[in-house]
Amino acid sequence: MANIRQATAPNLIGQPDNKLFKKNDFEAFVWQKGYKVIFEQAIACPCRGTSGEAKPTCKNCLGLGWVFINPTSTRALITNINKDTKYKYWSPELIGTIAVTVQNENKLSYMDKITMVDKTSIISEVKPVLEKDGQKFIFCSYKVKKINEVFIYEGDDTKLNRITDLCSIKSENNYVVLLDDSIEFSKKYNGVVSIDYEHEVSYNVIDIPHEVRSTFVINNNGQREENEMPMQAIARRSHLSLGDSTNFDGDNVIDNSYDE
Repeated sequence: MANIRQATAPNLIGQPDNKLFKKNDFEAFVWQKGYKVIFEQAIACPCRGTSGEAKPTCKNCLGLGWVFINPTSTRALITNINKDTKYKYWSPELIGTIAVTVQNENKLSYMDKITMVDKTSIISEVKPVLEKDGQKFIFCSYKVKKINEVFIYEGDDTKLNRITDLCSIKSENNYVVLLDDSIEFSKKYNGVVSIDYEHEVSYNVIDIPHEVRSTFVINNNGQREENEMPMQAIARRSHLSLGDSTNFDGDNVIDNSYDE
């Protein structure tokens, strides 16, 4: 490596010691005003091997190439929630981005997952009815917090059959909605149901414009000391629950989290 030349410092005699940011004040603001979130670290799954392609049979990443570990409850400032649908046909791909600021101890990296706690969004989708051991059920794209409506199609000239009160969230796996045995399906039933439900919102980090942010303070010994400040990242709404796809029993995903 070539020798590193030293830049000439400006004349600092008589210049005030500017303290534009105070770490404790900034982090207190993040904690007091931030949303409750679950932060999960993203790890590139080594099943990719030298080819770089994730294996569809891998139970660690489910073929997505990313493993999410060590969920941590914390708080984050979230701004610039944006869903650009102006003059465009809506589709699930029109998903927004946010700017998220977290305490410095929550080091963010590319693809890390941030899930907002107790803040829900609503989605309506059509899902096929499946069956296991005599139990009819559907898989939803997101973890279901609350079922709003469930309907069955029974013909072009027939009112939709509302079966909301006969559906329930599977307690062991809330991607699954169970259909009661008492539901009667007509001859024109087409094998699917329409479900409208609430789910928690999650995002994945796609950019870190403020990866390094620090300020200088005077410590108890009167020395100038550098403090790392909370970091900011840009996150994109997760399209479906990335890394969480599940089977009926919810036991097909290996949990790689560990105790530190």
